[in-house]
Amino acid sequence: MSLESLRARARALDPEPIAALATRMVELWTPPGQERPMAELAAQALRDAGVADVVLDEEFAGSPSVIARIPGRRPGPTMQWHGHMDAIATPQGPVRREGDVIHARGASDMKGAIAAMVEAVKLLRAEGLPDRGSILITWHGLHETGGNVPLHRMIARGIHGDAVITGELGSGGELITSGRGLTFWDMIVRRQGDSLHETNAAAGTVNPIRAGMALVARLYRLADDLAAGRGDPPGTLFIGEFTSGDYYNRVPITAHLKGTRRHLAGYHLGQVKEELETIAAQVAAETGAIIEPQIHGFTEAYEVSPDSRVARALRLAHHDLTGQAMRVRASRAVGNASDFVHEAGIDATYYGMAYASAHSDDEQLFVPELARVAGAYALATAYFLDDREEIDAPALDETPA
Repeated sequence: MSLESLRARARALDPEPIAALATRMVELWTPPGQERPMAELAAQALRDAGVADVVLDEEFAGSPSVIARIPGRRPGPTMQWHGHMDAIATPQGPVRREGDVIHARGASDMKGAIAAMVEAVKLLRAEGLPDRGSILITWHGLHETGGNVPLHRMIARGIHGDAVITGELGSGGELITSGRGLTFWDMIVRRQGDSLHETNAAAGTVNPIRAGMALVARLYRLADDLAAGRGDPPGTLFIGEFTSGDYYNRVPITAHLKGTRRHLAGYHLGQVKEELETIAAQVAAETGAIIEPQIHGFTEAYEVSPDSRVARALRLAHHDLTGQAMRVRASRAVGNASDFVHEAGIDATYYGMAYASAHSDDEQLFVPELARVAGAYALATAYFLDDREEIDAPALDETPA
């Protein structure tokens, strides 16, 4: 057993067996709440790879989690590999492969990375690794609903490692060390009274459409300020829906606005809630409408150091496989790293497949990437669990994007 031998195996890895497993996985239709077939296939794949301790956690009906442990011969830290097994519930065309591209729902987000993790197990087992410490593999469902309840429960029960790499984001040379917090918000604009024909409305009758437009203007002013680097907490605001009325000549009773507010690390959901509630109160006072803000804090922002041990291990592994340095990136999407940072108190980063087609009507998985991702998981884990005090990672790529 040697790290040099593991590097040689990782560099020579054939992606086709991984693609075969990934294809079997994407052929399963597993929207949130229906992940059992995927969980059973993934668990069996780990057993076939030589993992003895594999269980299906049945706390959530229809959505069992896979929990697997690979102990080393000596005590040490635990590296965790994590992912989600569901895909969005929107259908896509039949699974097909064209050259080196697999087209299928769930291909890039994120069954390809799960298949690569199984191959990474084989790489490490072939070298008698881990020698020190252990590996924890956790795959859960109910992710694409936004809830991630099985994951929160696992963390609450103490099922987590000392650091984690999750495969949803972070394709190629991206070292994701921070992510935005996310708030979903609704603004219910209403007036008192029943629906009125337009000609029967008294002067001064509150029109929820006009009040809603005033609210839209105020929110877009905030969005523009944020885009220009002004506003606190910094981030973005987006309006995705504005509905009102039920007939062409009736004064409506309500209007409904929906959108998102994302904030950067160093700020928190409570600040966003206060900001949006203040805007709602101001517009209500100006228009006479009743405005009920419903603020649904979803994910806190997070940040980890690019020099944390898990990040340095991943940087070295990526360089060993590609000859290229990684570039620090902040994630614009929301994944599970924040849950591990805030709830488990551990460093978390991402390493997965090309993510650009995720949730699209033509989700794609690039077969050659499977070998790189599998090799990176194996090498990064070996470096993280090694006895060395410091990991000699290459310098980061700091050239302008």
